[in-house]
Amino acid sequence: MGEMSAVTKAAAKEPFHGQILDADGHLYLTPEDMEEFTKEIGEPPFIDFYRRFYKSPEYQEQRDKRRSHLWEIKGLPALGAYDFNERIEALDAMGVRAQLLFPNTGSLEMRVNSDVARKMATVYNTRGSEMTRNSKGRVRVVAQINMHDAEWATKEVERVIKDGTLAVTLSCNAPPAEVSPSHSKWDRFWAILEEAQIPATLHLANSGLLSSRDHGDFMFPEWGWGESETLRKKPAERGGGEEAISPWYMIIAHVGPEIFLQSMIMGRVFDRFPRLRFGLIECSAEWVGFAGERMDSWVDFMHKVGVKYDTKPSDVLRRNVRITPFWHEDLKKIIDRYGLEECWVFSTDFPHLEGSKDPIGKFRRHLAKLPEAYARDFFIKNNELLFPQL
Repeated sequence: MGEMSAVTKAAAKEPFHGQILDADGHLYLTPEDMEEFTKEIGEPPFIDFYRRFYKSPEYQEQRDKRRSHLWEIKGLPALGAYDFNERIEALDAMGVRAQLLFPNTGSLEMRVNSDVARKMATVYNTRGSEMTRNSKGRVRVVAQINMHDAEWATKEVERVIKDGTLAVTLSCNAPPAEVSPSHSKWDRFWAILEEAQIPATLHLANSGLLSSRDHGDFMFPEWGWGESETLRKKPAERGGGEEAISPWYMIIAHVGPEIFLQSMIMGRVFDRFPRLRFGLIECSAEWVGFAGERMDSWVDFMHKVGVKYDTKPSDVLRRNVRITPFWHEDLKKIIDRYGLEECWVFSTDFPHLEGSKDPIGKFRRHLAKLPEAYARDFFIKNNELLFPQL
């Protein structure tokens, strides 16, 4: 296996080893499986890289080190990137009790409004439910819900929950079924999730990534806003690398999730469904506190004109919403400015590059500036909202 890396050794000494809840991991498909899965709707832009890399000496070299350098090996060669049994082994080595696994397919099946896309989502979700059941809930493959058709989405969320799914993720590149998610046509959808205690999530790229109009995949905000000589359009040719698309993309990637969430809060979804669980995953955290302050301000104003809200938006965030900060965001500064201590949760983004080679250590450095007891909240307690049936 080789000499264990210093980071892997250090992670094994983490006080909460074996108890940590990870709100963001990713499930890969091999190039062959990806080709089969996407043959009807069209291949994602990164597939050519994976085809070449999968057959390269570099891939095999990294595979050989995937256990000894657990945190350093990223992408397709990583321990458990696509192999179910290896993923359980990886969680044991990382000290993670359970992990949400988001797709690495490009997610046209979630964002495109077509019968083919919805069929692909069904196939993906069925396989994911099986993995979740077989792992007894440790590996929680997040079901993709295409929201362009409210009737289909409602039936699909009901089906996947019965099939053993423990979390879902939603498209937000367009108004769901051409209306707000707070519209009454979505009430049955939210009621099913609330009753089953299954969290709904929004993840980076659920509002679009590269806007491939040939497939009917539209990005929100529209990609043209980033079309200039000084805003790079082409991502790095490697696994992951969303942060390399352009300096513009990572600044605006939260806009779709923010609008979706604010339309739910101001549209009283969480008043009607007060036990609904919601996660904002890899969408950054720095904007959330100010969004809550703005909504509180406007709710106070609306009270003066006779429009009453049962719960302040900031209290809805504390009760119903969990957010994964990026490791480079200043968690102490965020908490000093906005509080919302209940909202922030740990994630690794494993095995994506953006999660870093030492996510536990990097978040520990933030937590060292906060009260000692908060570490348990961040790594475990706060995250329990996104992990029903533990």
